[in-house]
Amino acid sequence: MKDTPMEPESVSAAAEGSTPPLIVPRHKIRTRVMQALYAHIVGDTPPEEAFAYLLEDLYEAAKTEAPHNAEFLKELFFGTIREMPTLRQLIEKQLRGWTWDRLFLVDKCILLCGVYELTHFPDIPLRVTLNEWIEIAKLYGTARSPGFVNGLLDGIRRTLAADPESLVSKKPF
Repeated sequence: MKDTPMEPESVSAAAEGSTPPLIVPRHKIRTRVMQALYAHIVGDTPPEEAFAYLLEDLYEAAKTEAPHNAEFLKELFFGTIREMPTLRQLIEKQLRGWTWDRLFLVDKCILLCGVYELTHFPDIPLRVTLNEWIEIAKLYGTARSPGFVNGLLDGIRRTLAADPESLVSKKPF
């Protein structure tokens, strides 16, 4: 059996035996959104094209299975792109001894998506968001990426926990 992270709702449902695990868990959504953001940046691909090429199939499956996850996917991707300059500023405030230009592109994409999720999805516990993006950094980043992503996102999480209004407005999707 492949050891893959499951969403909290999938774990509890599987434990109860009442509902099968989701086919489109949020971990998979986050991973694919990060990949689509990377493609958008590297290929200078319009967001709609990157969405159609890399996310449309997942979006359609999620719409059928769990519509709230489909909306999460769409908002995470397009919202991250829409607010990229603001998200970048929030990340740059946390950088110590680094500049934005020195960051590995995969780490930038992970951080942009992670910060967007932290600041725009109040229904998702902050620690869940943090842990999910650290796991993605382990899979796609360098050996140092998980610690780097952890430090930056945790700094933003602590700021948000201390003063929820200090970052980008949190709005439901």
